[in-house]
Amino acid sequence: MAQARFQPSRLDDIEYVEDYRPGGFHPVAIGDVFSQGRYRVVHKLGYGGSSTIWLARNRLGKLVTLKVMRAEVSSKPADEIPELAVPQKLSEYIQTQDPVARSNIQTVEDHFTEHGPNGSHLCLVSQLAGPSILSMSDSPGRVIGSRRLRGDLARKVAKQVVYAVELMHIAGFVHGDLTTSNILFRVAENVENWSDSDVYLNLGQPETEEIETRDHSPPGPHAPAQLVAPIDNALLTNPTLLQEDILLIDFGQSFSSSHPPTDYEPATVPHYQSPEARFEGRIGIPSDVWALACTIFEIRAGFPLFEAFLGGADEVLKEIVATLGKLPEPWWGAFENDHLWFDEDGKPKARELQQVLLPAEKTSIKQKLASIGSQDVPPPTGDDGPMMERPGTRLDEVEIQLLGDLLENMLRYRPQDRIKMNEVVSHPWFTDMDPRRRSPPHYERG
Repeated sequence: MAQARFQPSRLDDIEYVEDYRPGGFHPVAIGDVFSQGRYRVVHKLGYGGSSTIWLARNRLGKLVTLKVMRAEVSSKPADEIPELAVPQKLSEYIQTQDPVARSNIQTVEDHFTEHGPNGSHLCLVSQLAGPSILSMSDSPGRVIGSRRLRGDLARKVAKQVVYAVELMHIAGFVHGDLTTSNILFRVAENVENWSDSDVYLNLGQPETEEIETRDHSPPGPHAPAQLVAPIDNALLTNPTLLQEDILLIDFGQSFSSSHPPTDYEPATVPHYQSPEARFEGRIGIPSDVWALACTIFEIRAGFPLFEAFLGGADEVLKEIVATLGKLPEPWWGAFENDHLWFDEDGKPKARELQQVLLPAEKTSIKQKLASIGSQDVPPPTGDDGPMMERPGTRLDEVEIQLLGDLLENMLRYRPQDRIKMNEVVSHPWFTDMDPRRRSPPHYERG
């Protein structure tokens, strides 16, 4: 591994600075212009493993999202870069099916190549979107789950996500990375037309830091002169700036369901990963259904269904088995550390026999749904705003049964046993909110 060249940044939430190198990130500064002056950088939105993401203004004065890809990713043919190819093909599909449909899928409005000291970088322009559902639930200093979406809004958002995923599947694509971090709220229409002064008044001035090398030599042309911190999440989650509608984003792990890549490696974080993805590296439409179930739970609860307190994949698997029961073979035999928590039947051992820091406790999806709101800590001052649930609000028994039924059927261990997306879309948790008429549906098993 190459020796680190730069001093670690003191800014929060900064990309890996050593990736400013040939083949890596393109150095970007506030005020830079792209594509012969068609786009000007105003602020920073964030970064990912393959790109940095910027708030930019187009020639019409509208604010947009500008994603600048790493050079080594950009070197592939356009139809092999899913971040570009999948949204383009989905957009074409939507236009042929219903040209006036308002899709909840973020599309690419423009793309071009930027040449720089680290190579040639594909740049993607998309409509500006707000914070993720994960960010909206962030509650520093409070019990996790204390801040979550209002119940009716959670159902509305979950239904929009379900429709977006169903559309992808009908169009022939697997998303591959369904998480609450990849679902963003739309911004209010007036936000797109803000002036630079409005941006800085509402979202703060860009916070920068001079980049420094460990040996005090000049940074050189491959790195920016300054690092830029992204916009503070607390400012982005202001409900007056948002619509109660979402966009599904990030197609870097997406692929055609009829032509899956032979070298595909699932990159979903462990607590959204299906058993076939974890144990066999196999992913498809049923894996999306599994991840979507985990996403729906988190949208409603404000915390993950399968929480990994210590962050390890085995911790997640422990939570899955404690909730859903023993894995089928050969997966159970491949769970090497099952003996730390479970007996041969997949049941948690007595606490004194587990001899681990965090023992397994038998639970269920419906028990977890019933626990929502039981440990809420209110905000230090005021409330969480009109989009969020009042602390201490619990799910009624009818919703626990209905949502529990939906999630249990989406989280069957074997992929072929999980319900299909058309059954998810038509489930009573989404379609029938009258408590006197709600009852779990009957499923046909194929």
